[in-house]
Amino acid sequence: MQDTNSDKHTFSDADKLKALSIVNIFETSRPMGDAAACIVLDDGAGVSYGMAQFTHRSGSLRAVVDEYLATGCPVGRDILIEKRPLLLKKTRPAITKLAADEQFKRALRAAAVTAEMKAAQQETAFRLYLKPAIDICTRRRFVLPLSLVVVYDSIVHGSFDVIAAKT
Repeated sequence: MQDTNSDKHTFSDADKLKALSIVNIFETSRPMGDAAACIVLDDGAGVSYGMAQFTHRSGSLRAVVDEYLATGCPVGRDILIEKRPLLLKKTRPAITKLAADEQFKRALRAAAVTAEMKAAQQETAFRLYLKPAIDICTRRRFVLPLSLVVVYDSIVHGSFDVIAAKT
C-alpha cells in the first residue's frame, strides 16, 4: 500500500531529524542519541556503542571506529587501533573478548566527547541506515515521515528484509 501517489517525494531535513530522533530515543533514551553510550548486549552482538548503538557483530561499530580513525583525532586512537583486528572479526570468541575489554570501552567513551567521533557516528548512521531507508521509501513510494521512521528502525535492527517479505 502506498502513502500517496507522489513519485518524486523526498524527505525534508526535518523529516530525517524526526526519524533519527524517534529511533534514538528507543536506542539511547535521548532524541539526539548518546554518543558515549557503550553497553554489552546479551544477544551475541557484543559491544553496542553510540547514538545508534552500533554493534560489533553487525560490523557497524567497526565502520564508526574506521571513520573516526580516518580523522586523525588522538583521543583513544592508540587503543582503538590496537583493538581493531578484533573488530574485524565477527566470530563469537572475538565478540566475547572485545565485549569484556574495559580498556576498549573506555577508549570509545573517551572518543565520544570529540566532535570527530560525533561526526563519525552521524556519517555512519546516515550511510548504513538512513540513506538506505530513504532509498527504500522512495522505491516503495512511502512519503510519510512515520514510514521513514519504521523503515529506518527496521534497518537499524537488521530486520527490514524479514518484515518487508512478510507484508
